Amino acid sequence: DEDLPPDSPVRLQRLESDYSAYFFETANTQESIYQMSIEAPMPDKNGYIVGDEFLPDTNCTPLLVFVNSRSGPQQGHLLITQLRRLLNPIQVWDLGQDGDPKIVLESFCVFRNLRILVCGGDGTVSWIIATLEQMNLKRKWPPIAILPLGTGNDLARIHGWGGGYNNESLINILEQVADSYIYLLDRWGNVS
Repeated sequence: DEDLPPDSPVRLQRLESDYSAYFFETANTQESIYQMSIEAPMPDKNGYIVGDEFLPDTNCTPLLVFVNSRSGPQQGHLLITQLRRLLNPIQVWDLGQDGDPKIVLESFCVFRNLRILVCGGDGTVSWIIATLEQMNLKRKWPPIAILPLGTGNDLARIHGWGGGYNNESLINILEQVADSYIYLLDRWGNVS
């Protein structure tokens, strides 16, 4: 190879085969698996490629939004459309259509500064909290904000998120979620 001219077809073919040998190389150590995952990130079991290493800086607060499209007088459907225009569509989960929130929570809980916005009533918030509890996360729970839809929004009222959504600016609401003060909430449980 050394004595062939640089533009020789034989030389080009040799370089291409080296590339494909590298590309299809199997990992035989834990370090090589790690290196390959950095070079070509692999999706998780739910098909998402997410993680803190893909964020522009460490101060980012990724947001996952759950919308109960069955809450309120069709407000949920309108919110889903608007939120998917403002955010990446994978950040907006329709609980009425997409179902179990555990699927997306498993993927998004890898973010260190994740925040959750629940658009629905008290029952919807309880559903998300119960799902987080079942997951037995090894880290602290992500903070949860509430955009109340429909009726029965006592939890949202008590915590200053209002009694219902009245077509306020979603951009302002998303900014409030990013900048909100985080405080702890006790959750009652059944005692046997």
